[in-house]
Amino acid sequence: MMALLFPLFFREENRFRFVVIAMILSLFSLQLEAQEMMRRGKRHKVELEGEKLRPAKAFQITHSVCPIAGEHFAKARKMRRWNAVLLNIGIVEVAVSILAIERDQLAFGIATGLAGGVMEAIISGRINRIEQELDLGVKAYNQCMLWR
Repeated sequence: MMALLFPLFFREENRFRFVVIAMILSLFSLQLEAQEMMRRGKRHKVELEGEKLRPAKAFQITHSVCPIAGEHFAKARKMRRWNAVLLNIGIVEVAVSILAIERDQLAFGIATGLAGGVMEAIISGRINRIEQELDLGVKAYNQCMLWR
């Protein structure tokens, strides 16, 4: 098969086309290599040019360059901030529950413990949503940089 295609590519009239195609492919591959590609990191962080960024910093960098990615990072930033608030509420509820049970206020202790557990469950679900938003933001940023 290769023996049949080899004379077609290197005939005098096709040689110019082959050289042009090879130059275009090499320039395109160099351009892809030079792009700033963003990657997902651990613990709700992204990595851009070797620097690890939280969603707030990623939003500051990307919202002017790629508004679609900026929206995803803004959502992740907002959800992380509210998670901190909800986490504190959940911890307080569990602590109040323990104190109430120790003081023989069993019904109140169980109710507040349940509220604290519900808060922890809500936070667990929101952590997965933050991960999804960060993945979507990274994907959108990379697509924007690819098309620039």
